[in-house]
Amino acid sequence: MDLVGAVKAILAALKYYLPAYVANGAPVVFKGKTPIDGGRYFIDGRRLLGDGKTWEGLIAGILAGTSTAAILSLILGEANLLILGFVASTSALLGDIAGSFIKRRMGIERGKPAPILDQLDFFVATTVGLYLMGVDLSLDVVFGLALVTLGLHKTTNYLAYKLGLKEVPW
Repeated sequence: MDLVGAVKAILAALKYYLPAYVANGAPVVFKGKTPIDGGRYFIDGRRLLGDGKTWEGLIAGILAGTSTAAILSLILGEANLLILGFVASTSALLGDIAGSFIKRRMGIERGKPAPILDQLDFFVATTVGLYLMGVDLSLDVVFGLALVTLGLHKTTNYLAYKLGLKEVPW
């Protein structure tokens, strides 16, 4: 595949990932107060997830991502995008939650960076969710989107920090 073909394929695949991107960013805007882990600790003595993963953020993220999918579905005339968007949104947030669980096990406190894990946990989970739903994405498109995601994640987190939505720029 040439460069133009690769860019076209990546742009075409964005319709599946855009709901996940929106879902992943929504909890930053719609902060909550009810931790998913209920303040519980794991057998290692560390919090399961921490105060940053809330029920309100989870619900807001799924709703925002699924709403994005509904709009895409209407614009593109592809009814399947609604259910795929719900799956992508839910998978993205479950991936982010799994990333927090891993960070706590590694002794990385809330708000501290974990390069690559912080940027790609939601992306990997979204890719798995879409794959399980039968979305056919080539490895080069997934790799290309992962690179886009790394840059996009860094940029949007920095903007959220500058806007006062996040305490740290990562």
